Amino acid sequence: MNFAQLRAFHAIATHGGFSAAAQALGVSQPAITQHVKALEQAFGARLFLRTGTGVELTRDGRDLLPKVREAILTLDDLGARMESGRALRSGHLALGLCAPFIAMPILQRFSALHPGLRLDVRFDNSSRLLGLLSDHRIDVVIVTLTAPADGFICEKLVDQHIEILVPAGHRWWDSASVNPAELGGERFVLREEGSMTRHLFERGMAARGVEITPALVLGSREAVKEAVAAGLGLGVVLSRERGSDPRLRGVPVDEAAMAAGEYLVTLPDLRPRGAVAAFFEVSRQAFA
Repeated sequence: MNFAQLRAFHAIATHGGFSAAAQALGVSQPAITQHVKALEQAFGARLFLRTGTGVELTRDGRDLLPKVREAILTLDDLGARMESGRALRSGHLALGLCAPFIAMPILQRFSALHPGLRLDVRFDNSSRLLGLLSDHRIDVVIVTLTAPADGFICEKLVDQHIEILVPAGHRWWDSASVNPAELGGERFVLREEGSMTRHLFERGMAARGVEITPALVLGSREAVKEAVAAGLGLGVVLSRERGSDPRLRGVPVDEAAMAAGEYLVTLPDLRPRGAVAAFFEVSRQAFA
């Protein structure tokens, strides 16, 4: 068993396939396959099962993954200390993001300070990202939460609130805000189940006794924006994620329950590791 085999195993588990893992690590697919074969022989068990859409971890693979990720982070941190004090010259950090508008200033600053550290970034909704973090498939996530999540290290970066996304020409275009009671009966385009934006909106409407039935459900923030711009309905967006599309405007809702925070989240055992600790520090500086 060696470090290259462990990295290959972790890359496959993280990226969901041998080809994607080879591309992420900059090696050939046969090399990845050979590393995993050798690791399975050393471990005495199969670690992956091939499926129609990629690979899945076996039970033994799932048990091994958190130990492997901890070993990789520890070795990256040790290498940094040996080379130049605490400078991170190389290594790998797997990130999960639900809000690119929040994350990009952090990524820009982090990449400038640590150009040799490779970032693997995955976009998904907050619920699924926390699940991936729990499974040790990613190291750090930036997610929307109403309060810190139990069992994780959570640091709030910034507050957010719900806005109604309206197209040009809509009667609320010039409104300073909208009352929740006015939203009943409107046609809405919402995100998928598990989206924190949708959860906040539906919870706030239910608290006011206003029933909302989505006319269209889409799987990304960008798709919702395009649907609203096309006149398919009104959208729901968090205030710092509306962007600057001139076809759209975000109108605040008069409802305190529709507020949340963007949190930087990791697992307790990963928080002190070099790359994770550096990302937390840069994130604080970006929103200081």
